[in-house]
Amino acid sequence: MLGSSVTSALMNPKFIWKAAYTSLLVFGAFHVTKLGIALAGSSLMSRFGKPTLVRETSKLHSNNYILLPFVYMRKQF
Repeated sequence: MLGSSVTSALMNPKFIWKAAYTSLLVFGAFHVTKLGIALAGSSLMSRFGKPTLVRETSKLHSNNYILLPFVYMRKQF
């Protein structure tokens, strides 16, 4: 009895369209919520994360990008 009702539901195009529409709504709501939380978190971290002075002094400046790790090692010693 259960198998026949599942088969009849899967053969009904109206049920398939409603199931697909609901699935897309849930999928979209999940990803929009995930994106909103990520954007809010990144904006909070950019505002309250590192102070400006720390951001400015931690930058490495070099014209030769191949030697960049070695430039950083020379600054430490």
